Amino acid sequence: MDDSLSASFGHQLNDQLPRIQSIVHEQIEFVGDVRDYLKERAALERQYGASLQAIVKKAMDKQSRREQALSVGLEPSKQWSGATSTLDSAWSRILTEADEEASDHTNLADSLQNEVCEPLKSVEKRKEATCKKHLEYSNKLLSERDKLYNEKQKAKQRYDDACASVESSRVKQGQAKDEKHLEKASKTMDHNMNEMLSAKNSYLISISVANEVQRRFYRIDLPRLQDDFQSLWTLTTLKLVSLMKITARLSGKYLQSLFAHNDHFLTATNSISPTNDQELFIDYNRRPFSEPQDFQFEPCPIWHDSEDFSLNATEPKILLQNRLGQARLKAKELEPTIDTKRKEVSKLENLTKAYSQNESLGDSDSVLENFLDTVEQTTTLELQYTVLAKEIEVLEAALGDDQGSQRPHNFKSASFVTPTSCYLCNSSIWGITKQGVTCKACSIHAHVKCGPKVPANCPGSAPMHSNHSHLSSAMATASPSPNSQQTFSESQKEQSLSSLKRAATKANNVPPRQANLNRAATSVNSNRAIRSTHDEPNIPKANVIYAYEATSVHEVTVAVSEIVKVIGKDDGSGWIKVEKSDRKQGLVPISYIEIIQEAVVATTPSPSGRVNSIPPRIKKAKVLYDYEARDTDEHSISVGEVIRLTKDGENYGEGWFEIFKDGRNGIVPSNYVSLFIFYVLYFMQVTKTKTKTDETVLRKNIG
Repeated sequence: MDDSLSASFGHQLNDQLPRIQSIVHEQIEFVGDVRDYLKERAALERQYGASLQAIVKKAMDKQSRREQALSVGLEPSKQWSGATSTLDSAWSRILTEADEEASDHTNLADSLQNEVCEPLKSVEKRKEATCKKHLEYSNKLLSERDKLYNEKQKAKQRYDDACASVESSRVKQGQAKDEKHLEKASKTMDHNMNEMLSAKNSYLISISVANEVQRRFYRIDLPRLQDDFQSLWTLTTLKLVSLMKITARLSGKYLQSLFAHNDHFLTATNSISPTNDQELFIDYNRRPFSEPQDFQFEPCPIWHDSEDFSLNATEPKILLQNRLGQARLKAKELEPTIDTKRKEVSKLENLTKAYSQNESLGDSDSVLENFLDTVEQTTTLELQYTVLAKEIEVLEAALGDDQGSQRPHNFKSASFVTPTSCYLCNSSIWGITKQGVTCKACSIHAHVKCGPKVPANCPGSAPMHSNHSHLSSAMATASPSPNSQQTFSESQKEQSLSSLKRAATKANNVPPRQANLNRAATSVNSNRAIRSTHDEPNIPKANVIYAYEATSVHEVTVAVSEIVKVIGKDDGSGWIKVEKSDRKQGLVPISYIEIIQEAVVATTPSPSGRVNSIPPRIKKAKVLYDYEARDTDEHSISVGEVIRLTKDGENYGEGWFEIFKDGRNGIVPSNYVSLFIFYVLYFMQVTKTKTKTDETVLRKNIG
């Protein structure tokens, strides 16, 4: 195999597997031609000159017909100049010498039959079987690649179907005539939206996987397979050369009188070089080649979308977090197996070379078959690992630090003889036909379809990784307390039909700081009535909006509406350290609290001690970007313009604010403006002489 190192089909003949298979098949069939020739020659040795001359002529005719196919293939990339391979040239010379030796080869028949023809027959059969096995493997490789391509297309279809369902739900929601039907349509809309986002995420993953598999196919698997066919060609030719040398030796032993002819035969045989023949084939079969372009995300024609992962909704994000955990687990299981297989391939490759160079060591064909089987197994495992590695890379890039707790639930199939509530959707699981899953470590029950959507925060499972702390932020953000006030989801459910349409496309043009603005506005709204006369000036305080029960010594239990001191910094892990009024300290989910904003207080002493509250805030905003109204319910705004929000205008719908301008209410994108929110508490002396006019003027002055 050493003389084939200078030529490589995998690197020099890109994507020409069918032609390589054809030329290798020609090489193997040529073994049959040689065997036929020697068999007939052995029979005709007894007939001397005339009969031998007849079969030599027949072999010459075959060689003439196969000359181009044997040298440069049947479909060369340039005009064949008549250049022949060393094998073809040597064969021509051998036939010429055989024609001259016809009268001398009488007693050679038996030796040729037993020591050359029968081994050639065995070689032909084994090489044909090996070639057939290679062909089956190449078809399997193509099938696996096409299967992944089809998975990508199926993911695209599922995504399109999900988009169509969302559009259908949107139309039905617009046609709802009463609150009952509207609520049902809204729930259907939310469900279909989550399904669409999940389908999109799956589609994006399938695109990345298909691209990675495509690159691997054309850079690793296909070149390796072509090199394997090249090795088969080399071994077939070397085996043929070995048997032809035996023929030469027998001729010299049994026919001393024809020694001169035999020397010519041997010289011709020794001139055969698989490397030279393969380089000739390469020279006549060079073709331009470029790798196919990467697959790209194709948005649904009826749903405006981008190729960004959908992480705003909780359910699709949890699905991605769980998928990341599963991919890491499977990849970790594959790594030692692949490492072992690679070492085995390396050992078998050295063994194959040794056996091919010294046949006295044993059966080189068996060693080669074992080597090729191991290579195929390794390639299959590497392909699986490539898919998992790409999934992990894509998911880690998409999720960033928000990868969830990575404490997977150990769900097992279960049947429930009594109605049991699903942990995720709260609907019942009951009966043989409605199978569910159960995590015994944390006693969670869920539907089979809901299981992958449950956050991986099982207290009985060790975390698979720890990027920032002992817990990940998904545990805090994915599953708030069932009894907590769902202020954000309720406002989202109240959004109008047009708001839903725009919310689906807002991710394409949201300025980076909008999330901070919205979070600040929401925090001020929920905390404007919370003040304490004993606050320490340098320690921020927070209001607990969801109750949380500690699950470890590092955490602390808090109750709804409890005021705590924030004594730790937000390190991005999803957890923050607080101190309670009883001096107990510990971690709580950062999403379960809201920082209390400092209020600007203007006070006037009041003898009676009464406080007369004026509208607590001036709801205005400054325009950051120009926006042209697209519908009749929208307003056009310009950069630098100061606009005034309506009552609860910031809660109009996800991604939109309602403002008052030009004598009417209208909506604008929330990410195009920056809120001005001022809390002003006026403590004024209320006397009997205070008039209604004074209060009216004061209200007007503060907006």
